[in-house]
Amino acid sequence: MREIPQENQGEYKELHKGKPTSFISAESPSPNEPNKIMNWLGKIRDTFRRSISEGSGKTQEELISKMTDELSAIERMATIEGVNFSKCQIEKIVEAYLGGKLVEFEALSPYLCDYNMATGEIWSDKLIKSDKIGLLVSKTLRKLFPRARLISLYDEYNSSMPDSAHLLGAPTRETIIEGQKKDAPQLTFSDKVKYNFKKSLKSLLRSGGAIRKDDKEGKDYLFVSESSKVKAAEESLVGELEKKGKILRKGRAVYFVNPEAENPAYREIQLCTANGRWLCEALDASSYLDKQNREITHLVVLPNEFKEQQDKVWEILRTLDILPENYHNIFYDQNVPPETVARVIQEQFEKIFIKYLYKNKK
Repeated sequence: MREIPQENQGEYKELHKGKPTSFISAESPSPNEPNKIMNWLGKIRDTFRRSISEGSGKTQEELISKMTDELSAIERMATIEGVNFSKCQIEKIVEAYLGGKLVEFEALSPYLCDYNMATGEIWSDKLIKSDKIGLLVSKTLRKLFPRARLISLYDEYNSSMPDSAHLLGAPTRETIIEGQKKDAPQLTFSDKVKYNFKKSLKSLLRSGGAIRKDDKEGKDYLFVSESSKVKAAEESLVGELEKKGKILRKGRAVYFVNPEAENPAYREIQLCTANGRWLCEALDASSYLDKQNREITHLVVLPNEFKEQQDKVWEILRTLDILPENYHNIFYDQNVPPETVARVIQEQFEKIFIKYLYKNKK
């Protein structure tokens, strides 16, 4: 039985006060075994799912809270200088790429509401932290995977502002939903502003080295707007899930339900609000409905704040026959310098590329 790595013992003692648990043991994987870490995350989820189903004397909330702690401890083992590889099987991505399969990567998918909402302009000298990192990571991945396709699922759908005519932006209309007062629907952007935002994003990626001079849209890079996926979410995604008996409606609100969810914390996921606004989980998942996407290897790199959202997206995608080896996430602390995040990702992928190239020479 392998010892828990010395560098992680303090972490376990702090989390469990020096006491072993039935979920994290001395057989836990080491930081240099990303595939085993991913498998161990699965073991923890499976164990808690059984505990919740069978009943263990604790409430569901207590069990899910405990599970979250256990998962976080393992995830930290796969984190290097603030970059979390616990949900990325690098070998699978490199293997697919070297085998001639289509690989797509997404690292910069900005929100219009973070920039000039009046014109749609992205200020290249005033990028928010995560977008600075995303731009540099996109450039790095382009160099690592010159034949891969860059994807940007940019958001000009969520304005984060209420639909209002008030000079100060305060909501002028409100709705009552399930006995609670809620803000009215969000303000929408004009077609011109949306067009300018896409144009500005393309210019940013070109100047940042993520889109090359001779790259062709559609073949080498693809822009997908959140607003363009609303119809796909409302009709195609919900239609596919409804056939599988995984849709619950509460008035205009729509939920994805799956008692057999991989992560029991996400057995119910809201897709659409009672106001009729589709959430990012639904819009992101609807981007993968094309059958071709089930054969493509996807790598999505995002800040830590998107981990829960991506876990929800994965719960939906796995019911639509997207395989684990075709969907990968890397998360990062956006307070880490962009150069550090890009370097760490490059180093980890280069290790695997060298391994495969050496293996093929034998």
